[in-house]
Amino acid sequence: MKPRLVALALLSALTPVAAAAQPFPEDAGAGIKRGIAELNNSGQVGTVTLFGHGGGTAIVISVNGVAPRRVESVRLYRGMDCDALQPSARYILADLKNGVSRTVVSLSGARLLSGNYNVVIFSSTRRGAPPAACGHLF
Repeated sequence: MKPRLVALALLSALTPVAAAAQPFPEDAGAGIKRGIAELNNSGQVGTVTLFGHGGGTAIVISVNGVAPRRVESVRLYRGMDCDALQPSARYILADLKNGVSRTVVSLSGARLLSGNYNVVIFSSTRRGAPPAACGHLF
């Protein structure tokens, strides 16, 4: 019973903060969530969630299927989909550790959701590592 009370108290404490972080019209305070699909049979799938953060956007990535203690590179690319990426990353995001990455970028949520951006997760932090997963933001 006690863990449940702690969880409810924590949820109550966090609710006002989440409601105050409305970045764009589609966001009701819980962020805008998009899917991340596996590439190259990696088995990695997950979500990317966008939250307003001042004039920019907080990008929170959560991926399942990542080996424990594995660190992977995450990049934000321009492109119409995961198969048509520009050659250079627009932003280097925080590395994925324990399946999670959190980064704030200077782009608005509306711009990120314009259909021209993709989050790409690479299989390691090694240069030239193959992509393991990709999520198209639209």
